[in-house]
Amino acid sequence: MRGDNAKKLCSLEDIPDGGCKGFGDGSADSFFAVRRGSEVYLYRNCCPHAGAPLNWMPDRFLNREKTHIICTAHGALFDICSGKCVAGPCSGDYLDNIDMEIRDGDVWVL
Repeated sequence: MRGDNAKKLCSLEDIPDGGCKGFGDGSADSFFAVRRGSEVYLYRNCCPHAGAPLNWMPDRFLNREKTHIICTAHGALFDICSGKCVAGPCSGDYLDNIDMEIRDGDVWVL
């Protein structure tokens, strides 16, 4: 268990397996989670190219195939596991990840 500042975000089951879920007000200061089985990847909702939120609708952060995170402002694609931009104007840049861990089926922000 980590330090006392950790805060429970949600249950792992609140994030659809193979999908994503946004948290916060939808601005570039909010964040989102992508789930792949028992793994969760948590990122700030801010494109490194434009500084704008990635999604155009709540909980819409993935491309149609659900293989990449997408910035709907200009179509940049990001690797789900690393947050690295693999296509688009910010190619090679990374999304800001947020430290988290899973404890007893719950997602905690550290």
